[in-house]
Amino acid sequence: MKWFIGFLCILTVFTLFDELSLSEEVVTEKSHLYKLPNNIDPVKEQKILPVEEEWLAYLQETEVKTPEPEQKSTQAKKPPYPTLTVGDKNYQLLGILKKDNQPFILLKAPDSKLIELKEGATLSEGVVLQTIAASAIILSQGGELIKFKLFERSDHGE
Repeated sequence: MKWFIGFLCILTVFTLFDELSLSEEVVTEKSHLYKLPNNIDPVKEQKILPVEEEWLAYLQETEVKTPEPEQKSTQAKKPPYPTLTVGDKNYQLLGILKKDNQPFILLKAPDSKLIELKEGATLSEGVVLQTIAASAIILSQGGELIKFKLFERSDHGE
């Protein structure tokens, strides 16, 4: 079997080399030479192909058909994360943590400053953190209680 495969390989190589003709002459007639332009004028207007004309017509139709985008509402969109709204400021709750068996919350202020609040601490003028529970955070503003529920189902802005 090895002899047969070796014979086929040699036969293939001879057949390939036999097809190559090394005796062909190079044609140097002037009618076969390509002429290159001396310069190319990029400003010169070129003929538009029929395909380009169709494409340009299609683009003009789509420009006419596309309606103008609707005016976006002036209301600010809700951020994708839950926020604790106190007055006109939205605070992002980053976490509820414990330090020396004392729970505290970590908030991110609108100006990107981190705020650490323990129970009884003041968030802003007149706003005090009352309690930190497993299901909610309760703040008091004057005589009014603000309850921020944790683990509340959200539609994620949809």
